[in-house]
Amino acid sequence: MYDLDPNPHTAMEEDDVVDMVAAAPGEHILDAACGTGRYCRLFQSKEAHVVGIDFSEGMLRVARQKMPTVAFRCVDLTGILPFPEASFDKINCAQALKHLPDLTIPLAEFARVLKPSGTITFSVTHPEMDWESYEMSSTLSFNLAAESDIHQHRFWQYFEAIDRAGLRLSAFRQTPVGEKIRKYLTPESYQKVRGRYQIAIFQARKSETANPPAVPDDVSNTL
Repeated sequence: MYDLDPNPHTAMEEDDVVDMVAAAPGEHILDAACGTGRYCRLFQSKEAHVVGIDFSEGMLRVARQKMPTVAFRCVDLTGILPFPEASFDKINCAQALKHLPDLTIPLAEFARVLKPSGTITFSVTHPEMDWESYEMSSTLSFNLAAESDIHQHRFWQYFEAIDRAGLRLSAFRQTPVGEKIRKYLTPESYQKVRGRYQIAIFQARKSETANPPAVPDDVSNTL
């Protein structure tokens, strides 16, 4: 369940995601696809006002038990977000967009609910990750390769979706396999795959004056 599973993706990206989001006291932050609330907890520790959304009620139950003061809502990212325009200073979306067949709607909705000059930070499996020789330790149950092979969008598709949403790419990081996940891999695998890029983190900014494109009329509200 995201932060409860031995997830190499989270272990690799967490420091970079937290650094790029740069939560600050008083900011309103949306953690989209929050799972059981790992990033919500980290942002709240910076005294930000956090809202967490996820499509899984099971994960949200765990999150609410851990953080009763955070507002959690069951929301599907393929539909209209239940927030007014310009509601949030920042949005974080970790390892979720790769599971959606269409990037247009979620990014357009993120842009809509962002305040002017706000940022959306999202992480995904690196589009060019080579999984050959990547083997998890036999003592772990989390099958990363099986979980990651879903709608593996290419770089141009992320860049195009950002542009269509009226956003501007403001930062980008690539995280290679390294010491942070050595314990998750077999020794032989680690020696073969270390240095390969495994995580890509995008950050896009809304301009001070831009009005993001509206979501098409035929998109149903799935909330």
